[in-house]
Amino acid sequence: MDFRSLQPFTIELAEKYTEYFNRSKTRLADACPNSRFAWNAGYSYRYLILEDCFCLISDGGIFTEPHFALPLGNLNSEKLQIILQQIEPIFEKENWQFVGMFIDQKYTDLFSSLSAYNMEISYEDDFADYVYRTSDLANLKGKKYRAKRNHVNRFIRDYAGFTYRSLAKSDQEKAVELVRTWCQDKEVDCSDPLASDCGPINNLFDYWDYLDVRGGTIYFNSDLIAFSMGSVIRDGQEAVIHFEKAHPDYEGLYAVINQLTVIGEFPESELINREEDMGEEGIRIAKESYLPKEKLRKYRIALTKK
Repeated sequence: MDFRSLQPFTIELAEKYTEYFNRSKTRLADACPNSRFAWNAGYSYRYLILEDCFCLISDGGIFTEPHFALPLGNLNSEKLQIILQQIEPIFEKENWQFVGMFIDQKYTDLFSSLSAYNMEISYEDDFADYVYRTSDLANLKGKKYRAKRNHVNRFIRDYAGFTYRSLAKSDQEKAVELVRTWCQDKEVDCSDPLASDCGPINNLFDYWDYLDVRGGTIYFNSDLIAFSMGSVIRDGQEAVIHFEKAHPDYEGLYAVINQLTVIGEFPESELINREEDMGEEGIRIAKESYLPKEKLRKYRIALTKK
């Protein structure tokens, strides 16, 4: 068996993938169905079902190195050992290092217990997910959120005619146009998947009927000026914000779409995952300013036979 003989990971697998994701215990945003399918063009994943687990293998695509993702399902050490022994020949045949990526911290003990492999484990803090209490983002209470409240109140005062509503597939054209406006302002090539999330955002709209996409929009004078796209995971206990865009001409708009989306779309969730900062200082400062409850590490595990 080689990599190209595996079945491509396509949107028609959304229901099956979601079933296996829901059986797993991972909380990482990367593993969410909406994220996996939105970004898959950059990873070129192929899949197989082993030990009743959904296994993804990538040749690295344009984003990273060849790897397997965390097998999704009711994974235990025995199943993991069997899965790895079955997929290792694929890596050997392609002359790839045997590497797992996007491994949730709660699964690292399973890898440590493997009897047939030595393990080298690492992570980069730039790619850890920021997780917040829903109540903090919704209420913005106390001195620590005073600046955020001021941003929100100023926007409400200056743009009193704005409207908030849930995101719909019919928002696609205006949302993509807003992303292009954002890219222009940041001098980013909208067509470059290494620089812009325009393609993945468009993918989520295209895949709307296959996935459970939740999000919010802000309109002003009939113009879409902000939107967010997210997921609900862990039986509603947690939500993930995958994408968020706001028109650069409206001060305080990011604070508003952040708060209103949490209130409007995820009121029952206890936690909100707002993903990673990717090592960009501006994004890191913005995410830290909302005072995360925790950060979820994503591990890279390199395996060699004992």
